[in-house]
Amino acid sequence: MFGPFLRAPEASRDIFRVIFVAACGPAVAGVVFFGWRALVICALSVLGCVATESLYYRVTRTPALLGRSHAALTGLLLALTLPPFVPWYVPLAAAVFAILVGKALFGGVGHFLWQPALVGRLAATVLFAPPLLARPLLDRPAWPVLAQNRILLGDVTRVDRSARYRGWRGTVARSPADAVARPRPRAFLRQLSLPGAKPPDSIATVLRHMPPAWDLICGAHGGGIGETSTIVIIVAGLYLACRNYVHAYLPGMIILAAAVTVAVAPVRSADGQAWQWLPVAAEGLDVGFVYVAYHLTCGELMLAAFFLATEMTSRPVTLPAQVVFGAICGAGAILLRLYLAFPIPAYAAVLMANTLTPLLDSAVRPRVLGRRRWQRTTDTKHQA
Repeated sequence: MFGPFLRAPEASRDIFRVIFVAACGPAVAGVVFFGWRALVICALSVLGCVATESLYYRVTRTPALLGRSHAALTGLLLALTLPPFVPWYVPLAAAVFAILVGKALFGGVGHFLWQPALVGRLAATVLFAPPLLARPLLDRPAWPVLAQNRILLGDVTRVDRSARYRGWRGTVARSPADAVARPRPRAFLRQLSLPGAKPPDSIATVLRHMPPAWDLICGAHGGGIGETSTIVIIVAGLYLACRNYVHAYLPGMIILAAAVTVAVAPVRSADGQAWQWLPVAAEGLDVGFVYVAYHLTCGELMLAAFFLATEMTSRPVTLPAQVVFGAICGAGAILLRLYLAFPIPAYAAVLMANTLTPLLDSAVRPRVLGRRRWQRTTDTKHQA
C-alpha cells in the first residue's frame, strides 16, 4: 500500500555528521577552558566507539551497526559528559559500554531504548567514581579550570592550590601551575536542600559564593568537557533546530520545566527544621530569579536539553509525547540535583525518560485519517 509520503533529502549518516559538527562547538569550548587533556579525552572516546562498533560488526555482521558516523557521534557526546582530568582508560571503557550495552544489545541504530552516550556515562560513574570526582587532584571537592593566562595549551591537572579565587577573569595561576580550582556551582546550590548538609543563612548568602554569571555563560568553571559553556551549547542547539534536526519545543520544555521546578521546589530554612516553598519569591524576585538562572546555567542541564534528550531514536515521536518527555527530563533533573547527592542528575533524568518513551508513544498517538480523535484504531467489525 502506497501513501503520500515525502522522501527526506538527507540520509541518516548526513544527519549524524551535521549533529557531530554542531557538537564540536561545546567540545572546542571545553578545549579552550580545560586544555589539551580535553582534546585527548574526546579523541579516545570517539576512537573507542568507532573501534568497538567495527569489531562487533566483524563478529556479528549486524547491518544496523555498519555506521561509523553514528559511532563517532556517540563517542563525541560521551566525551562531552566526562571531566577533562579522567585517566585514559575511563573514556575507552565508557565507549565499550556505550556501543555494546547502549546500542548493539538492542540491534543498532534506530532500535535502542536509551541514549547510548548516557549509558556509557552511567557505566563510567558506577565503575570509576573516584577519578570522576577530582579527588586525586585536590584534597577538597573542587574542580579545576585553566586560568586565563593558560587557556588552550595548559594542563588542567596542574592546579595552583594557593590561588585565591576572584572570578575566572580575576584569578591567575602561578607557574608552574596552569589551573585554578573551585567547587562546582551546583555544590553551593545543593546546600539549600540536601539532607544532612548545613543549611546556609539565606539564598542570598549562597549566591554570594557563586562564580560571576559571565563565568557560567562562557564556560569558565568546573564541569564536564562540554557542559560548561552555556552560550556555545545554546547556539549549537539553535543551529540544529534551524536545520530541523531538533524540535525547539523539546529543549524548551526541558528548560521551562526545570525553571518551574526550581522556583517551586522547597529549600530548607536557616535553622534546618522547616521547608520553605516557592524560593523564587522567598527573598524577593530579584534574588529568586538569579537563583533560578544559576540552576539553569550550571551543571549538565543545557547539554542534556539540546544534545542528549533530543536523540532521534530514544525520544518520543509525537509532539504531545515530546512535551511530556521534556517535562519529565527537566523536573527530574532538578529534583535529583536538589534532594539526592547523585553526580549526574540531568543525565539520569534523561535515561529515566527514555525508559518511558515506548509508553508515551503508545499513549499519545496521532489521529488516524478517517477516524474520530477518540475512536479506537482497531475496529471489531474487521477482526472477524
